[in-house]
Amino acid sequence: MAASPGPAGVGGAGAVYGSGSSGFALDSGLEIKTRSVEQTLLPLVSQITTLINHKDNTKKSDKTLQAIQRVGQAVNLAVGRFVKVGEAIANENWDLKEEINIACIEAKQAGETIAALTDITNLNYLESDGQITIFTDKTGVIKAARLLLSSVTKVLLLADRVVIKQIITSRNKRLTIYNLRHS
Repeated sequence: MAASPGPAGVGGAGAVYGSGSSGFALDSGLEIKTRSVEQTLLPLVSQITTLINHKDNTKKSDKTLQAIQRVGQAVNLAVGRFVKVGEAIANENWDLKEEINIACIEAKQAGETIAALTDITNLNYLESDGQITIFTDKTGVIKAARLLLSSVTKVLLLADRVVIKQIITSRNKRLTIYNLRHS
């Protein structure tokens, strides 16, 4: 498996070469921007924002609760797919394996926490007006979301390091071949 899977999770393949100010310089003036990390996180941030910004009233209709639960489940499923990709990258890159695996474990735990906190199957408080009264652990969702974003960002940055190493190795091989041919 390549170290830069595309849309399934890791944005390492979107590395850009240039001289912008948002990247970091490597030897020989090569610069890799981390815009791929930002672009990869946007859908996740959007889903988490939807979860956190639901109305704070304690009475919610069944339809609203189901929508919240679907978003929580979607986040958890996406994180599960992302973690599989991260673990595959870790297995191919022993020098970063421990760091990537730790970040993957954190991401998985955060995704599971979000799914559990948005699970409505444990709610049985139907009011006479058809509304369900709940006391959502919004603080818990926010903490889990922060952990999730932090751990996903770690995995993405580590995966970008893998891609950068591959680019440098490839460049060095080409330079060696070029030098051998022209000496």
